Amino acid sequence: MLSGPTPTEVVRAIQDYLPALYFAFGRGRVEMLAEELGRDWDFLSVQEKREVRRLIKEAEEGYPGLFGPRRKNLRRLLLRGIGYHHAGLSPALKDLVERLYESQLVYVLFCTETFAVGVNFPAASAVFDACRKWDGHEFRPLMAREFFQMAGRAGRRGFDPVGRVFVRIDERFPEQTGFYREEEVEPVRGRLVLSPNTVLSLLHWKSDEEIQRFLEMNLATYQSSRESRQLQGEVERLRQQVKELARCFCDERGQPCCELFRLKIKKELRRMRRNRRGVKGNRERLRALQDLLKAGRKDCSYRVCLEAEKEIRRLEEQLHVLHARLREIKAQSRDYPEEFRRVWGLLESLGYVQGRELLPRGRFALHVHVQEILVTELVFTGIIADLPPWQVAGILAGVDYLPGRDEEVVEPPFPTEPVEELRQYLFKRGVPESFCLWSPVPCALAAAWYQGASFNELLGMGNLQEGDIYSLLRREIDLLRQVERAAQATGDQGLARLAREIRNRLDRDEVAFVGV
Repeated sequence: MLSGPTPTEVVRAIQDYLPALYFAFGRGRVEMLAEELGRDWDFLSVQEKREVRRLIKEAEEGYPGLFGPRRKNLRRLLLRGIGYHHAGLSPALKDLVERLYESQLVYVLFCTETFAVGVNFPAASAVFDACRKWDGHEFRPLMAREFFQMAGRAGRRGFDPVGRVFVRIDERFPEQTGFYREEEVEPVRGRLVLSPNTVLSLLHWKSDEEIQRFLEMNLATYQSSRESRQLQGEVERLRQQVKELARCFCDERGQPCCELFRLKIKKELRRMRRNRRGVKGNRERLRALQDLLKAGRKDCSYRVCLEAEKEIRRLEEQLHVLHARLREIKAQSRDYPEEFRRVWGLLESLGYVQGRELLPRGRFALHVHVQEILVTELVFTGIIADLPPWQVAGILAGVDYLPGRDEEVVEPPFPTEPVEELRQYLFKRGVPESFCLWSPVPCALAAAWYQGASFNELLGMGNLQEGDIYSLLRREIDLLRQVERAAQATGDQGLARLAREIRNRLDRDEVAFVGV
């Protein structure tokens, strides 16, 4: 249920600034908004509808069943000049939507933020359904760089003198609308990942001096060190300011004759008198405070000290924030030389290297860039060699696969216990889970595709969308290329032939799509 202006109301307000990219967060949300607009608006003339039908027919000739049972609504929407685009669509459908949009036959395109990344698709205006999104852990406001990545699509060179950006205000969360400034765009942060393949490559190709330089001079280390130095400089500057301000205080500061001290006593007395129940239990304290005020006040320009004390409190609050950030940087900074030695030690204990020499397992893993330890062990323990190709295809589909919360697929038609037992063995040997990511969820899909199932049959095996199935099979095809290269490099021609044969069987029909 929508709260705030509906898509129909939004488009009515901005109809002079079309075409528009309407950004929403979530595939279901994108489709729902497109459906709602499609009930009220039809942007196309008779001639434009004829051209859309021609392009749809042309696409369907290349890919029969392009829309399938799940996307019939998209065909109807496209014939009204409305479309939607997200990662769940098949590549062929995304390509069709993009071509219609480029041909100015889609006036409002509802899309997720992925549409703003990569190929440039400008619009007269950009609309934000909201400025908050689910990031996998919580709902949060968009970061400035996310907002400007999408907002930057507004304004077509040679067509629009300005690009317009509209933000739909959700009545439930008006404070989360977000107003962004370009000078506040978050900086890009370096992030070095020392995977087993990275360590093997360094040991194989680099000298000790080159490895040390690589670990100490990467972007992530440089950025952390630079920010730390800048913060330390700011801390020192503020400390000097505090020191300078403190010089105005005399030796009697904090004594009963000091007016600053007396002001604090008076403030406490007022508080105690307002709280009469508290006064009864604190008569001794009350009497003591009154006795302190009986002392004579020093004759001085205490307001100078009062202003200095206020400024010192302000500076100390800034120092507190800076120290917190320094602690955060220290907690987040990584000791890359130590991490390198730790992964190196793990590889030695598993028999991948001996000192700096790569052993057979290490030479194989050198050519694998995805879950290299798990893939190498699947090969060297004989698990893959003992299985028929269709089962190998199923097992490799699960490598580095993280299923979504609501994903459902039929159970694999073969036992997956050997893979799970291998993972548990590797965990006991000290291999972290991040080096052994595997899921049985996509296994049945890849095995069925290898055996000749149609794409529509795969869609019927679970609730994954077309784009999800396409992506998981393309990832496996890429992994098979790596396995083939690794097998050739280590002289295992039988494994190389197996990887090539599986890859060729998977790389067909919808999965082999190449856009125009």
